[in-house]
Amino acid sequence: MVSILKEVRDFKRFKEIIGILLEFGFDSIVNKINLHHSVPLKERVKSKSKNLTRKSKIVKPEVRLRRTLEKLGPTFVKFGQVLSLRPDLIPPSYTKELEKLLDRVNPISYNVVKDIIEKELGKPLSQVFKSFDKKPIASASISQIHRAVLKNGDKVVVKVQRPNIKKLMETDIDIMEYIAKLFENHFPKFRKYNPVNLVKEFKNWTEKELDFKLEARNTKRFHNNFAKDNHVIIPKVYDKFSTEKVIVLEYIEGIELNNLDKAIKKYKVDADKLMKISLDAILKMVFVHGLFHADPHPANILITKKGKVAFVDFGIVGYFDDKLKGKSIDLLFGIIESDADMIVHTIMSMGFDTGDVNIAEFREQIASIIEPLQFSSLKDIKISSVLDDIINIPLEHSFRIPPQFVLFGKTIITLEGIALEYNPNFKIAEATKPFLEKVMKQRTSPGYIFKNFVHNINRYKTFMDEFPEKADMAMDKLSKGSFKVDVKDVEIRRLAFELDKSSNRIAYGLIIAALLLTAALTINFKYGPSLLGIPIISLLSFIAASGIGFILFVSVIREKHVDFK
Repeated sequence: MVSILKEVRDFKRFKEIIGILLEFGFDSIVNKINLHHSVPLKERVKSKSKNLTRKSKIVKPEVRLRRTLEKLGPTFVKFGQVLSLRPDLIPPSYTKELEKLLDRVNPISYNVVKDIIEKELGKPLSQVFKSFDKKPIASASISQIHRAVLKNGDKVVVKVQRPNIKKLMETDIDIMEYIAKLFENHFPKFRKYNPVNLVKEFKNWTEKELDFKLEARNTKRFHNNFAKDNHVIIPKVYDKFSTEKVIVLEYIEGIELNNLDKAIKKYKVDADKLMKISLDAILKMVFVHGLFHADPHPANILITKKGKVAFVDFGIVGYFDDKLKGKSIDLLFGIIESDADMIVHTIMSMGFDTGDVNIAEFREQIASIIEPLQFSSLKDIKISSVLDDIINIPLEHSFRIPPQFVLFGKTIITLEGIALEYNPNFKIAEATKPFLEKVMKQRTSPGYIFKNFVHNINRYKTFMDEFPEKADMAMDKLSKGSFKVDVKDVEIRRLAFELDKSSNRIAYGLIIAALLLTAALTINFKYGPSLLGIPIISLLSFIAASGIGFILFVSVIREKHVDFK
């Protein structure tokens, strides 16, 4: 109990969360991590009865998990949505079920919204807006959105952060982190997925989403990146009226991409053209700008009446550096070209392992995914299916693909799914290949090669400039005996142990040999004290050699297996 109080800031909320977990049938987990005692017996019995009722109605564990998260509240719903974007960490059946989580909560009152805006902007609402809709057009866990008109006549949307939401989410995340630590300790097989680190990633994600100033900066960067694009719209940010808890953006009238059929009927737009525009925009974000929308939900992509595509809500973005850009291009090109070796090499060079990876099995699995593509034409290749399989591979191996690529892959999978729903003949591979060929051609241009060469020269120069200082620091630590090399590989540790054991035996053997040699050389000494006619020095040397020999013999006989895991 004491440790819980140290780790968790709100024990009442903690008990509520444990009670809900028991209620939805997660009692075996709660018992395993020794948290059942934090809930009174009466409440445990009550939760148990509810649990029995729910178990008879909810068969699938995926459905049970989704409903549990919904019951736990906004923070956990948000966490579930983040997990739905990580097919590299949880099975496909779970990601598909978690995609159904709706981040919709009851709206806060207009008076509360008015107070927040006036406090943030430091002036009455009437001095900023000509009109302000009291009823929100969207209400989510972190914020809600209202339509409004500025004094100059510009139509805008006003995103307002819910009161005290930061404190509420911090409390829940603290509890999540504590439970994740216990989960890692009591379920060793899940350690490779690093639940604690996953919660920390979510915490970082949430902190960014709660900072509307950061969202404003992100939106402006996207707006500038697509300023000259005639087919893509990014809303304008009104900096003058934006703060950490309020952001004012240009209002864009449109229909969400997941309601494409409605857009087709209302605006008479071409679905194939819209999909091509959306795909090109996403590819530009990733491979040209290196900055992309990291929440690939269809509701964040709008279709306008002029047949343009608008991207909104840039609270969370992803970054692709030049290295990841290159690897991702190689991977996609390998899929389109049905080149298994290229895919295997790229995945292994872009990812990082968290344990022993069975390379042969890994190659065989990739080859089995790619093999059907070798007998298909480009128009028959379904990239989403291949990407889905490739992203899921880390579940079976101690191997991780960078989260940025996972999010990008999820976007492509979502986009192709929507496209095929309205046009079964739409082929994303055909639409993607010209763009990838263009980018790959640019990578071989003299300008790109020169730029890369200059970049590497600067890296090497920095390395050489810092090398003497770092070498001095390393030598200083070495001379003080504080130099530490952390090697976790099992085989290396076993080898080090064997070498250490062997060197000790050799040392013992040399000492025994030296003592026996001393005894032999001094046995005929006629000077000095003797016992039974044998010189004392010779006798002591022989006794010492016998004693050390006996100790060595016993240590070999009693040697036990050492576990290096």
